[in-house]
Amino acid sequence: MQEYELTFKSLNSENYAKPITVLVMQPDKMDEHTGVMVFTHGWGGARFQHADKMAWTADRFNVVCLSAEYRMSGFDFNPVTGQGAYRPYDASFMQTFDVLNALRFVLGQYPSLNRRRIFHYGGSQGGHICLLSSIFAPNTFAFVYASCPLVRITPKKAAWSGREFAPYELSVRNVLEHSGLIRCPVYLEYGTADETVDCTEHSELLIQQLRRQNHALQVEVYEGGGHSLEPTITKLAAFQKMAPTPLQTLTSDTQDDFAARSLVRIPCGEKTLHIDWSKPTADIHLVQWAAD
Repeated sequence: MQEYELTFKSLNSENYAKPITVLVMQPDKMDEHTGVMVFTHGWGGARFQHADKMAWTADRFNVVCLSAEYRMSGFDFNPVTGQGAYRPYDASFMQTFDVLNALRFVLGQYPSLNRRRIFHYGGSQGGHICLLSSIFAPNTFAFVYASCPLVRITPKKAAWSGREFAPYELSVRNVLEHSGLIRCPVYLEYGTADETVDCTEHSELLIQQLRRQNHALQVEVYEGGGHSLEPTITKLAAFQKMAPTPLQTLTSDTQDDFAARSLVRIPCGEKTLHIDWSKPTADIHLVQWAAD
């Protein structure tokens, strides 16, 4: 396995493109079956948060693994410790585009990758971003795997962010509201003793909704597990239990949104989000809001 970092520019403003650093772990041997898997860190975390899972996955399942350090967290916040987060905080909107743009950038560096094998894992806020990515780029992933995820911005999480949200801003961050747009299988795990992301306010509501929609769903519940799933199990062991089957068996049967240069439209109440995946990663016209 080879490990290195890449930097690219993600959309930010008309005058400033946001640099994003990406950790990459590449299999030693790559072939026409080599896929790609995104690993997304949590609130205040950094690109190394899931390095253990990335290292376990790359050669074993023939995937290029990447972890984008999205804006306002980790080393972007504190270049010495790599911990913490800015306030006011984006809370998963522009940060989801940082992650999806990192995937686009890496796909561009590896034009021979098997784009039917694109996967996404995230924990906590990373799980929120993982789920949102399957809504913002609905034809892209063969599966998404959310560990102890946020599924919406509750009043508690809004207070954490140190900012106020307009109704359309809450809507676009609400996986429950837009779950009908998810087209790939969802793998989800949580601990019943999680005091950071209450499973009754997040995972359990999403599970109920996806089951009502007859969505392809696999769930693991860890009784007594906290936000890290400990002391019941570690996140790495849980991943090693859940991930092998979908990594070995699942592929997408559609062209991904980036290759298709898709236009995605997400109604969010008084405004509609328009995403144009034909635009470059730093182009502010990639994401636009229109009044309904």
